[in-house]
Amino acid sequence: MPLFVYGTLMRGERSHRLLGRAPFLGIARTARSFELADLGAYPALVRGGSAAVVGELYEPDRETLASLDVYEGCPDLFQREMIELDGGARCEAYLMPAGQALGYPRIASGDWRARGR
Repeated sequence: MPLFVYGTLMRGERSHRLLGRAPFLGIARTARSFELADLGAYPALVRGGSAAVVGELYEPDRETLASLDVYEGCPDLFQREMIELDGGARCEAYLMPAGQALGYPRIASGDWRARGR
């Protein structure tokens, strides 16, 4: 199952190396049903908004995915869930429960890299 990443795991970001040799499948956007919360050092994908969040798709093996679960604090901080992409395809992504993201600013563009522009 492809994995959608949208923050520090993307190419050129500080944690990208954790994807190891996972094949890059391309750039993608979520369906317009999410918010991207800015937690300072990293973002959080949250259900229930109207943004199409920008990210990248990878195909990690089970070992890499298990390591990413630990890195993402899954299932306590983030939860790996199925999401829908723009166009209807499905993949997995790390989401933060909406209650945990309360009070954090939102990145209206849905693009972590463009947050400071």
